Amino acid sequence: MAVQIRLVGDTAAREIVELRDWLSREDELRGHVQAVPAAIEADEMGGLVEVLMVTLGANGAGATLAASLSVWIKHRRPTVKIEVKHADGREVTIDLRNAPDLDVPELLDAMLAG
Repeated sequence: MAVQIRLVGDTAAREIVELRDWLSREDELRGHVQAVPAAIEADEMGGLVEVLMVTLGANGAGATLAASLSVWIKHRRPTVKIEVKHADGREVTIDLRNAPDLDVPELLDAMLAG
């Protein structure tokens, strides 16, 4: 199962690289987090990360992703929206600018559980 994570906001390009590095430190996620670059326009140099693809197995990686993302949010306090899309099309968007105290693990666990 794959999950897409997209950050939206003024600092999203920087924050998504930091989030990729953060998630890659988790044993259950190491090697399963890939940065997908944005499409490059003719007048651009390119190279910006647009989406993170996280491949989740049956070893509890979904719970690890939810917990790790929650800790990252609490420590970083990013001013972005986080969009998480499940492979089956389900999505959740968390606007951290307006609701910083949301229970992120609960939201993501519910979505990832199916």
